[in-house]
Amino acid sequence: MMPSQNQTDPLPEGDMHLHQTAKMAVITLLILSTATRALCQTDGKRDFGELCAQCHGANGTGEGRTLTEAKPPDLTLLSRKNGGKFPLDHVCRIVDGREMTESHRRAAMPFWGQALQRPGQQNTPESNAEVKARILDIVEYLRAIQKK
Repeated sequence: MMPSQNQTDPLPEGDMHLHQTAKMAVITLLILSTATRALCQTDGKRDFGELCAQCHGANGTGEGRTLTEAKPPDLTLLSRKNGGKFPLDHVCRIVDGREMTESHRRAAMPFWGQALQRPGQQNTPESNAEVKARILDIVEYLRAIQKK
């Protein structure tokens, strides 16, 4: 007798084990990805609080800032001002600041790409990698606080 169209042949035992292993690998990757994203947002939030909140306010809107030399933008509106898409690369370059040209000088914002370098190891591959990771964490935090 032929099986009906709704029935499927069970996977052979070896294939079943492989299928279960693949499922567990995908679940593990999802968990690690979520944990890494949460950790980055925690590190990014901490760095934002220490490095950025004086000018941009604790919530990124500019309200409650302690330094008033400049009127910084509301960082919670970056996606909205960019057609609903968070401008990740652009924000990373602005925070880093080292690619800024003379015509794009900024009055008060530090060039974090330089300021966060390891003392005595400025611009080494290791120091640059750490700086890039910290800046990305801050930017990922900014992405997380965007207003809808």
